[in-house]
Amino acid sequence: MGTTASRALPQLNARLNLAVRGAAVVAVLFAEKALLNLFVDFQAAQTAQGFGALVRIGQHWGFRFAVTLAAALALFCYVRDDSGLREINAEARGAPLRIRQLLAHFVLVLPLAPLSFLLYRRASPLPFPAIVALWLAFAFAALIALLLAAAPWDLWRRAARATGVLWIYAGAAAVAAASAMEWSQQLWGPTAGVTFALVRDVLAPFIPSLQADPAARVLSTNRFAIEVAPICSGLEGMGLMFAFCCAWLLYFRKEYIFPRALILVPAGLLLIFGLNVLRIATLMAIGYAGYPSVAVYGFHSQAGWIAFNVAAGGIAYSTRRSRWLNRSARTESHSASADNPTAAYLIPFLAILATGMLARAISSGFETLYILRFIAAAIALRVYCARIKALDWRFSWRAPLLGIAVFGVWIVGAHFALDSHSMPAALAAMSPATRALWIGGRILASVSTVPVAEELAYRGYLMRRVLAADFESVPFMTVGLVPVLVSAAVFGITEGSLWLPGFIAGVMFAVILIRTGRFGEAVAAHATTNGLIAAWVLLANQWQLW
Repeated sequence: MGTTASRALPQLNARLNLAVRGAAVVAVLFAEKALLNLFVDFQAAQTAQGFGALVRIGQHWGFRFAVTLAAALALFCYVRDDSGLREINAEARGAPLRIRQLLAHFVLVLPLAPLSFLLYRRASPLPFPAIVALWLAFAFAALIALLLAAAPWDLWRRAARATGVLWIYAGAAAVAAASAMEWSQQLWGPTAGVTFALVRDVLAPFIPSLQADPAARVLSTNRFAIEVAPICSGLEGMGLMFAFCCAWLLYFRKEYIFPRALILVPAGLLLIFGLNVLRIATLMAIGYAGYPSVAVYGFHSQAGWIAFNVAAGGIAYSTRRSRWLNRSARTESHSASADNPTAAYLIPFLAILATGMLARAISSGFETLYILRFIAAAIALRVYCARIKALDWRFSWRAPLLGIAVFGVWIVGAHFALDSHSMPAALAAMSPATRALWIGGRILASVSTVPVAEELAYRGYLMRRVLAADFESVPFMTVGLVPVLVSAAVFGITEGSLWLPGFIAGVMFAVILIRTGRFGEAVAAHATTNGLIAAWVLLANQWQLW
């Protein structure tokens, strides 16, 4: 891959403007912050006094401020569309990514791990102020090295100066937003009271024995009871919906008709709040009907995300087709959607995620209907088979060999990241025939639809989309190092605790695809890994891997 990466690196540099490089810097810093959090003793931090308490508060508010400042500044620059900023942004195209500075950045980040570990610990070899000073010094040096790796310093300096007073506006917005996160929590109690009253009114006609305690916000029957806690008020969902609507209108601002398009914001907030009331009412109804485990362990954990996805998707779909709101309302037939290349690569994977959420929502802690994932993905692949069959699906002996290697990485990573678990009690309680059908369905999906759908999404789409909007025009063998790392990083994040083995697996699947140019190599390697994991689960009783 080294030769291929060296050929593609100049092409990649030519595509990366300063905005994209800045976004990459932010993504790296965010990932490193998440990793360093693993070393911090947050329980000790909560009891810190004096200077330690000031540092903890500074960390808490400083991170909020930094995130909102970056988001606000990017938003203001995007809306302003200044010609000077556009020129500086374009000048970054062709500037080389500096590998030495990038390596220096990672070297400077390494000491932050032990320093983060020593923070707030009483048995520390260094005074607390010295640890804080060293942490800040290494962090600042690492930040400068990362900026220099992404683009020449002169470009960053000129871009900072060109933004002018936008820094002031962005700073004010960041202070307001960070403060709003604190005082908005004070609204949770009153809003939870409104939610409680609405849920009670919705349920009263259907559950005559319903008992309501407004002081404790508890709804109960002789069978089941729930508490409408402040976190269930719906404000979190409304915050997500507000951010979604604003970002959606901003991105498609040339298509929507203003000011009438602003109706999306209050409509979205009312919709998500209403769905939250319906979610809690449905939770109570499921428990009252005699399925408390489904209500608590299944529906409760998934219904919030399902509601948000339904609301956001419904708003996006309906408003882009409304001639009253959108200048370029779509009128294409449903059959034309099958020609959408992005849909062909993403819908099978999204079908697996969506059906998984639904299957878990109607479960009692164990996903009995896992086979729905296979069925949904198989249908999606059948719908888009005309487009994806154009890929080269051939594979050689290299694919299973690589799959075995990835399996080894996965097992080693799981040994350190996961606790060992035996067969779930719900599965063990099934009849032998039902249990065999569930296991067979899980294996079938693992070695067929899951590898195909994930490779289409991560390697077929994302890895090439980093390089060009017309991703299908990018030959696999011309893809360089950065797209490989981006797609592998996203793939790893979706694996949760196994993010590191997931990242390594993503890189290895991409390598064989780029070297051979055959999409089937990556799919066959992925299927081999999944098949071996399934065998390991069954033969070694390592059910935590499933």
